[in-house]
Amino acid sequence: MEELIQALLKALRKEVSETVRETMESVLDERKTHEYPERVSVTQASEITGYSKNSLYQMHSLGKVPGAHKIGNKLMFYTKALKEWARNGGE
Repeated sequence: MEELIQALLKALRKEVSETVRETMESVLDERKTHEYPERVSVTQASEITGYSKNSLYQMHSLGKVPGAHKIGNKLMFYTKALKEWARNGGE
């Protein structure tokens, strides 16, 4: 019985992961109609990824957001790296 439960959980995790990835791709496709500059602010990064600004700040502080850099006291993101990261589920 335990093996069956573990197999079902594994299948469910895979399905949820695929659904999340498909949903993120769909959201990003909808946002492709708007062109962003090479570098974007946290507000624009939030629009692109669907993450809140606070989440982006937290993930940046943990080193999880590629293409993020500071210009003066502003956090900026390279759009191309940000979109690729979001397409991969923010991983």
